[in-house]
Amino acid sequence: MACCKRKSNQEHGFTLMEVLVVVVILGILSSVALRAVQNGVESSRIKETQNEMLNLAQAIAGNPDLYAGGLRSDFGYIGDVGALPGSLDNLITNPGSFTTWNGPYVGGRFAEDADGFKKDAWGNIYAFSGGITIASTGGGSTPLTTSVAAAATDLTSTPVAGTITDAVGNPPGDSSVAVSVVITYPDGSGSTTTSSTNPSSGGLFSFAGIPVGIRSIAAVYRATDDTVAAFAAVLPRTGATVSLRLPGSPFAGGGGGGGGGTPGSIEYVPGSAGVGWPLADDVEFDITNPGTTGVTVTSLLANYSTGGFFRRIKWNGSTVFDENSPRAGSGDTCPFTAAQTLAAGATVTIELENFTWWDFGGPPADMSNTDFTITFSEGTSVNFNSGS
Repeated sequence: MACCKRKSNQEHGFTLMEVLVVVVILGILSSVALRAVQNGVESSRIKETQNEMLNLAQAIAGNPDLYAGGLRSDFGYIGDVGALPGSLDNLITNPGSFTTWNGPYVGGRFAEDADGFKKDAWGNIYAFSGGITIASTGGGSTPLTTSVAAAATDLTSTPVAGTITDAVGNPPGDSSVAVSVVITYPDGSGSTTTSSTNPSSGGLFSFAGIPVGIRSIAAVYRATDDTVAAFAAVLPRTGATVSLRLPGSPFAGGGGGGGGGTPGSIEYVPGSAGVGWPLADDVEFDITNPGTTGVTVTSLLANYSTGGFFRRIKWNGSTVFDENSPRAGSGDTCPFTAAQTLAAGATVTIELENFTWWDFGGPPADMSNTDFTITFSEGTSVNFNSGS
């Protein structure tokens, strides 16, 4: 008699509980994967929007990293027009037949969407109303912002100062009333304008309210019709310092020293440089004037061999420059709050204070054993090592 074949216990299917566990696990994995994808998309949109806002800021105020012939060459819309744009549309379309407008200032990658440059990565229009801030609402939670500058006046109203001498270094002296210095710049309304001034007897001149950009500066000595012209890169906040030299020696014997004598000059006092203690975040040095006429200084420019940004400049203990955000760095022209005169035979102490590693502050920067070249507004340079 044949026997019945018994079914193996190993051939049964999944129970309902096992199926439910698998479904729950798959749901959790799908949720985690979806969240990761969403976070990745959000991060990508944030980065794309930040890059776009930076490009818009540079279209407005220029790319600070572009140079030509040793001068910064790109100042964007403001460099051409002399004012902030009233809207982002002004970066693409001339706002009113401006002769100085040289756009478009935004790249042509928006053929399919003419307004694409005004939208963030979520498709929202950037908030901009002619000020210094471009904003995006982002994904609806954390807004994103980019500032064109710390203040509008940093771009539209900067100082330009300089000196004028003849080719052998004589200042105009009593002839200064016959010297005209003229600067040409955009007026903010689509045209150009000029400002004119007479230098002091020592050859110093200055202008205020000049917008950033490449500016033409010319001087003429009317007594002989000698002229000289130069271009200056007027930088945000700090402006520019210019040295003009007329050909020949038209000022010789013309009272250029304000009564004769040896022209004033600036020299470093050997061994006077040092750093502060104990942090070494201050640098001080002495200068002297060996001539018999005074020297007037309206700004200085410090070049040095290490990193670091300083906040203040003191002239014999009096603060003549104080900028905290951003601070001054190597190669920045620092205009004084008031002109300083180094009298004939006098010696003064200059301090560059509160060096930090970042232009907005941060840890103190050790400036020990740093090579410095200091260039003063009247054209003299001194060199020293800060020591230890």
